[in-house]
Amino acid sequence: GEEVVVTTEAEFDAAITKKNPANNNERDLPMIIYVKGEIEFKAMHTWHVKNKTILGLPGSRIYSKDRTKKNSGIMKFSSGSGADCENIILRNLTIQGAGAYDTDGDDALLFQGVKRVWVDHCTIGDGVDSSFDCNHESDYVCVTWCHLIYKIAPLAGGSGGADDHRFCSTWGASDKATESEEHLNTTFANNWWDSGVMERAPRVRFGKVHIVNNYYTNVGNHYAIGYGYKSNIYAEKCWFADGVTVDADYTDAKHGYPDYNYQLIGSKQGNNALADKKQDVGGAAYFTPADYYTYEGFDVNLVPSVVGDENTGAGATLMVEVGKGVTGYAKGGTTVEQHFDTSKTHSAVYYSLGGVRQSTLKQGINIVRQQMSDGSVKVMKLIK
Repeated sequence: GEEVVVTTEAEFDAAITKKNPANNNERDLPMIIYVKGEIEFKAMHTWHVKNKTILGLPGSRIYSKDRTKKNSGIMKFSSGSGADCENIILRNLTIQGAGAYDTDGDDALLFQGVKRVWVDHCTIGDGVDSSFDCNHESDYVCVTWCHLIYKIAPLAGGSGGADDHRFCSTWGASDKATESEEHLNTTFANNWWDSGVMERAPRVRFGKVHIVNNYYTNVGNHYAIGYGYKSNIYAEKCWFADGVTVDADYTDAKHGYPDYNYQLIGSKQGNNALADKKQDVGGAAYFTPADYYTYEGFDVNLVPSVVGDENTGAGATLMVEVGKGVTGYAKGGTTVEQHFDTSKTHSAVYYSLGGVRQSTLKQGINIVRQQMSDGSVKVMKLIK
């Protein structure tokens, strides 16, 4: 698509709504938008668009400083005004709200009725209401290698009543939003839910949601995974730090919303394996991701070192170049020549980025588990 570099809020809005000369439609022109530098958004922007790729150049940031109900929030992608919103890619963006404040304000990032979305290697946090929400029949959403974190202290005294509203990601607006039933189908892979995320990592209603190889270090939280009304969650090979509350039942049987399916498989808390869970109310069939797509998550023991790697792990760690797109990692990643010291390696096991075991290092990105000659173990992501 057409490419443009934006450095201001006005330039961003003009680029994403630019009319397609083929049909004079401002919504469907294929665009690649590069975000450069720091851009302050003064209010939530809502876009009914399709066919947009937004890439953050290294060091870029989109942020808000407004905690008011009227002007908080940053970006919303939404179907509306007779137009579908679909085919959206966000990569290597840093999106930072003004800080949690329970005043019924807006989110840092919100999808409403959006189809076919990929959010990859983004750092998202400090939303006033939530940091990253998805609702109203959105579907086919993939969130990979994202870092969710709160750095700004919450503000107490909001009209909503919660003095600490660092509630990160709600999938499904309410139990009564039944239009989302059979929608909100989402994959969360290789994401890092970090400090300050008190709840909703994510909290789910209605959707079939696959959570694989996610990394939870939000110690002292209320809960991480929340299973709500008619959610159908399959969480596997996730790693939770000691002191993280893993999950919570957020159905509402008292008011007639009791149904859910929840599975937690092959996960760990610190050094200890968590007991597998398979529980439901309502009798719906359990969601099995392998029935829908082919994948293989990597060993749960690799999650902290791989997902949490400051150079090549979750978050806005990619190298993005104008005209080329994503070309590697901003800090170079880990190369074979730099860090893979074979002279001190007793044995090594190789994996693809998707967790498939390999006989040797392949061209591109590899995960390597080294058994060193001194008995220690090293796990790293290598670029060959």
